[in-house]
Amino acid sequence: MMREFPRIWIAAALVAALPSLPVLAEPKVTQKTRYYDLTATTISGLRQELASKGPKGFWAYTDWYVRWTGSCKLTVEINYTLPRHRKLEALDAQTRQSLTSMLDALTRHEYGHGAFAIRAAQDIEKDRCRNGKAILNKHIAAEKAYDANTKHGMRDGVVLK
Repeated sequence: MMREFPRIWIAAALVAALPSLPVLAEPKVTQKTRYYDLTATTISGLRQELASKGPKGFWAYTDWYVRWTGSCKLTVEINYTLPRHRKLEALDAQTRQSLTSMLDALTRHEYGHGAFAIRAAQDIEKDRCRNGKAILNKHIAAEKAYDANTKHGMRDGVVLK
């Protein structure tokens, strides 16, 4: 004869086992986007504006910071700086198409940079913050390789033609 255990016992056994299970809370991620304005109406004018107005000598830039506490609570701050055109309707159809395509590719590329920050924080959390600095350095190196492999997004469509 098989004996049935009351449901409360099963629930109590599960609750007692919870402290031994690894609990991973997702890192708190804050993302902000700042824009700088483009007004040129030709490809050459747009290139000049991107070069002169772009952050740190690039057409766009992503800064990110991963921080953790002694109790291994992680936060991620991602700051994107991207261009935008204030009067797309002033551009001829071909220039507008080229710019729109480039801006989409540039935004995707910059979000790729932000993904490195999120993955770094997740990996640090999985490691319970024991090797945080080494994990962070691994992701920083991978991010540099990302830019080298994509030629800062050019291979992914960050071009004006």
